[in-house]
Amino acid sequence: MLTLTIVTTGLFLSLVLCATWGAAPQGHRTPGSSGDELVERLQQCRTELHDLGLMLQTVTQDSRCRVCPGGWLWWRRHCYYFSVGLEENRQWSGSAEFCRGHNGSLVVIKDSAEMEFIQGVMNRFPHFPFLWVGLTDAQQEGRWLWGDGTDVQHYMPLAVDWDADHRDCADLRGGGSLFAADCDAYGPWVCERES
Repeated sequence: MLTLTIVTTGLFLSLVLCATWGAAPQGHRTPGSSGDELVERLQQCRTELHDLGLMLQTVTQDSRCRVCPGGWLWWRRHCYYFSVGLEENRQWSGSAEFCRGHNGSLVVIKDSAEMEFIQGVMNRFPHFPFLWVGLTDAQQEGRWLWGDGTDVQHYMPLAVDWDADHRDCADLRGGGSLFAADCDAYGPWVCERES
């Protein structure tokens, strides 16, 4: 725990120093503080931030300091479980049940950054046919809601007819496309829970 505190403090101080240095009044900069030097210093700050992030990730792999359970990935204060290669494929309801049994839910994709994160993991496993996500219109035909009750976001590309009577569950495929799918199909899934 002490190591995590030290690394977190180092990360914070690095950000503060970079922000403070970059915000110095014009009169307090040396005459040599040209645009090129500022860009170089910014790159150094980014490198230090990246290195500290890697150190934090390494430290949290210690079993005494788990942010997420084993087999789960941490991203933006959440833990994600990608079932591919770890579990047998399941139908949508079985996937949702698995997630609930692990104090989570099928993923609710809140923004494009989260979509990019999930797509990045999917790209590591090109044999993903699709991933079950927490989006369904089972309660009211044609009204697609995420598991937390929010409407489907329109920033995401929608690739099929969402009003198909026999396709009440959504899956995510390559390129960030959500598809209406038959809930009885078997496939991998992604769970999400608070870290």
